[in-house]
Amino acid sequence: MKKILMLVLFFSVALCPVGAKDYVKMQLKEMKHAQKYGTTQKVLQNQHIQMNKTVTKSEIKDPKIMKFGNYETVSQADYKKKLKSDEKKYEDIKKNLSKSASKHYKTQADAADFYKVYRVAEKLIRANKLDYINWRVEIYKDSVNPNAFSTNTNYIALSTSIIDNFGDNDDAMALIIGHEMGHALLGHQERTSRLAMKMQDQKMLAKRGNYVSAAAYLGMRQKYRTDSKNMEYAADVEGAKLALHAGYNLDSGSEVISYFSSLPRRYEWQNDHPNPVKRLQNLQENAKYFPAEWDEIGKVNIYNSEPMPARLSSDRRSMVISAPLEKLNEKSYYAPETMEEVYARFGYMYYINGEFSKSINSFEKLFKLDKTNAPAYLYASYASEYLYKQTNDSKYLKQAKEYALKAQSLDSKNHYIKEQVNSL
Repeated sequence: MKKILMLVLFFSVALCPVGAKDYVKMQLKEMKHAQKYGTTQKVLQNQHIQMNKTVTKSEIKDPKIMKFGNYETVSQADYKKKLKSDEKKYEDIKKNLSKSASKHYKTQADAADFYKVYRVAEKLIRANKLDYINWRVEIYKDSVNPNAFSTNTNYIALSTSIIDNFGDNDDAMALIIGHEMGHALLGHQERTSRLAMKMQDQKMLAKRGNYVSAAAYLGMRQKYRTDSKNMEYAADVEGAKLALHAGYNLDSGSEVISYFSSLPRRYEWQNDHPNPVKRLQNLQENAKYFPAEWDEIGKVNIYNSEPMPARLSSDRRSMVISAPLEKLNEKSYYAPETMEEVYARFGYMYYINGEFSKSINSFEKLFKLDKTNAPAYLYASYASEYLYKQTNDSKYLKQAKEYALKAQSLDSKNHYIKEQVNSL
């Protein structure tokens, strides 16, 4: 009976007159989808990093005595002369990379690609004093998926698709390579590995019927995704710092994140990487608080160092950028900012941007860790003074005086501190 009904239904549908398809109507419907999923605007919109676009008022006090890193300066003329001298050495390295290609090995990239990646990676290493170890960079064949990843503490892999898309944009390549270096510098590989091992342990117990472990595994999997996203955000910012130190343009480099926003991706809750739009927002927000002086760090480091040799590895898939044999003192190399440095930087940059409450909050966190930073107390006094002017609340005036007196007790000879104490 069921088969008979199905046949009747089939023939009734088949024999029904079918009207002409309205293709224009269908196109109009599809164009609505294009407004949401079209790629052009996703690639182009909001890709610019508004770095150091402060809202500083002319009357804001800023004696510029806050320092963010121990660095000197080098004249532009001397720096250009050094770069010109380095170019001669780079030519020899370029020739050596070309000679390293062998017919006995199936290389996955030609010498030109290796050299292109080498110049960006080597500049990041030299500008940031990351030459404490040999760095290895792999170029692997994948013309479809633009991707990059890092393993261990000094190994970075780039797909040929990444190079095809951004090889002509050194600023974008610097953000990509800097991002992977950032993972290494922030210890993300070890952190991710430990999280994964804990998850695996709970998963094995869950398979044996342990319901508590099954619930724990689900919770840990969600934590893994959340932590993974946060690590991506952090690596974006750390990589941007490295790129900025090396003189790369974050505005131009941000093209890479805008590009990723146009690619198909899973839902946010299914992914261990953040939405590219959010990553761009994260970078834009943090870049507002990057001190302009940071590019001087890289200039001096490059000026005081020599081009680093490069050679193809034995696997012919990667190259080695060799660290100098004579190592510097451990404290001379790059390290992520300490929390004291982070709070001091944000305290100052919040102040410069006119965000006085945030400035004081950041300085207060600093003072719990370091009670010896006289310039920080001075700027905390400035921020409190401006809050008093805005609100007429006497507690801020009292706070401004306390901070100024504390600064004076730490550095009684400082002219700017004396001036602030007397003005209050």
